[in-house]
Amino acid sequence: MKIHKLIEPGHVYLDLPAADVESALAAVVEVFAPTVGLAPQEVAEALIDRERLGSTSVGEGFAIPHCKTHGLRQIAIALARFTEQVPFAKDGQDGVQFVFVVLSPPDQPAAHLQVLSQIARMLKRRDLRSELLSAPDADEVAGAICRAAEAEGL
Repeated sequence: MKIHKLIEPGHVYLDLPAADVESALAAVVEVFAPTVGLAPQEVAEALIDRERLGSTSVGEGFAIPHCKTHGLRQIAIALARFTEQVPFAKDGQDGVQFVFVVLSPPDQPAAHLQVLSQIARMLKRRDLRSELLSAPDADEVAGAICRAAEAEGL
């Protein structure tokens, strides 16, 4: 499963308002879940439950909230940037401004892990992080990810 093939400009949401992890995830799934045929509240609850197990923040303003959910045939990814940093860690110290929300069918655990790994690998690139935080539109976000994936051989 190649990460760049899962990124769609229509699933990129920029400058969403959010005060905390719950409102951040709810804001993303409110617009994203219906586009993949899922109920926003169910997806938000699953993501928040996963977040309670441990923060999905990977540092430097980024997080990869993820969960497995019924009703999908393939992995779906939303990208969202918030207007302000949102505290993801329980101590409130780990501010996140950009998330990769990964929803996977329960019967595809290997693909789920592969996608998470690819995202984490790409986020090690300082140039990509900078582009994602400053991109003016969804097409630029998608393009930056495709370029980073290509550079990483993903």
